[in-house]
Amino acid sequence: MTEPVPGAVHDGAGDLTLPVAPGRIRRWWAGHPRAADVLLILFWGGPEIAFAIGGVWRADSSVTNTVVVLVLVGIAVAGIPFRRTRPQVTVVAGLVSVVAMAWTEAGYSPMLFAAFAACVWWSRAAGWWSIAVASVLGAAATAVRVWVVAPGSGGLGEVFAPALPAFLVIAVLIGTTTGDRRRYTEALIDRARQLARERDQQARLAAAAERARIAREMHDIVSHSVTVMVRLAEGAAAGLPDDDPSATAMRGVADVGRSAMTDMRRMLGVLSEPGAGSGGADAADSLAPQPAVRDLPQLVDGFRALGTPVTLEVAGGPPDDDALQLAVYRIVQEALTNVVRYAPRARAVTATVTTSSDEVVVTVTDDARRTAPAPQIGAGRGLVGIRERVHALGGSVHAGPRPADGWEVRATIPVRKEA
Repeated sequence: MTEPVPGAVHDGAGDLTLPVAPGRIRRWWAGHPRAADVLLILFWGGPEIAFAIGGVWRADSSVTNTVVVLVLVGIAVAGIPFRRTRPQVTVVAGLVSVVAMAWTEAGYSPMLFAAFAACVWWSRAAGWWSIAVASVLGAAATAVRVWVVAPGSGGLGEVFAPALPAFLVIAVLIGTTTGDRRRYTEALIDRARQLARERDQQARLAAAAERARIAREMHDIVSHSVTVMVRLAEGAAAGLPDDDPSATAMRGVADVGRSAMTDMRRMLGVLSEPGAGSGGADAADSLAPQPAVRDLPQLVDGFRALGTPVTLEVAGGPPDDDALQLAVYRIVQEALTNVVRYAPRARAVTATVTTSSDEVVVTVTDDARRTAPAPQIGAGRGLVGIRERVHALGGSVHAGPRPADGWEVRATIPVRKEA
């Protein structure tokens, strides 16, 4: 149980406490940055300009000096709107106005705002550097005023007065607190967005994993039995005369079984393919038959079009097991995808599928050094899929570097014997 936090409110869900939401003024100020800039210029910059003009006019009634001070303070005021996007402009503009202190103390306030802006929208170091520069410029401008512009109006006490550095330090401390709070809030918001994206990604991955699990279970449970049923029906029909009603019935059973296998493949495609059921081309692709060994040449042609020099070698006829053919296709597909990803400079890539009465051996090799660390079995999702497919069929898989340059993926899958 968390301790109650002063100034905090409970969200009504467990023990979580949240800070008090910003008030209306702060929300309006954050939501209307342009209007906030206009208000700062009017209610801070306006009086500052008026004070500068009045101070110079009372000092020597010089039109030239009045215009110079007006321009300097105007530059400082003009830097206000840039504080969020280009704080360097705001800081430099505020420091320029320090020169006006040679005729009046009007440059005092822009220096404080520049130091504050440096800490909030630039960095802490920039704030402390602005203090150092402003203190030196302020002392120099004051020395010009008390010894050159208005001789006898002051002395070393005014030049090295501690008030200016003290107020600058206060401005930097306030700016540091405000800037740290702003950066902390932005970090929290960014983290919350990242967590939301990760949550959505995890939800999609979990849904995809569940669809894949259901598809595998349905395939393992139904596919083998329906295949045996079709073969038995075809065998029974082959042993009977063509005009025998029993043969016709057996052929009908075989046709219904093949239709059921096609429908099941479509349903498995809907379960395992992302975007299925959303309509359009994706939905049409998800309803297509599952790829098999006969589709490997087309797959290899696609990789060749990408510039990968792939050579396909198929020895022996394709196995009768549709699940085994699909596994062979996916292994070659994922292995070639890894070649494109991790070995784009490969000069020779070979995909070999060797089928015997007892097993199917799939080997994909390349001769290139990896431009990035190649994933091991169990590291990437694609290789995890290869491992799960192969292990589900009772086989073994290995991925690793070759004795010479290059990489090899080798999967050995036993051929299931049907009764």
